[in-house]
Amino acid sequence: MIDVLANFVQLLWVAFNPTNFSPIYAATWELAVVLLVVSIVLYNFQGRRLRNYAIFLDLNEWLLWTSIGVFGIIAMCALFQFDFIFVLPSMVGGAALFIWVRFIHFPPLIDAYEQRLARQRYFQRTRVSHPEATIRAKAVPKSKRRRR
Repeated sequence: MIDVLANFVQLLWVAFNPTNFSPIYAATWELAVVLLVVSIVLYNFQGRRLRNYAIFLDLNEWLLWTSIGVFGIIAMCALFQFDFIFVLPSMVGGAALFIWVRFIHFPPLIDAYEQRLARQRYFQRTRVSHPEATIRAKAVPKSKRRRR
């Protein structure tokens, strides 16, 4: 048990490069770059699609900046061959941050927003619409008073 723990601790102080981490190195940096590009494209697409829904734009912006931070750090760690002790917390912390943003921080805000929209729809339906309200009133004739 102590040997396994000692090997794990020694593995943390090894550079994250293709010779030391051959099974995961290429997949890690390639996936980080691809997910970074995909998150930017989705942000732009969703920004146009959801421009009238402020809460969903905020959620997308949080996810974009989290993606830029996490995937940028992981790609940088792979490029400059940082020690694995910096790469591992970036991966775990990034995953925890994504989970927190999507499943803990925004659901109460989205629920409140949906309730507000439901109240607005309800009050719009309960208003009585009168046909006369859509007819313009006739213009009042101007007085025929002469100017001097």
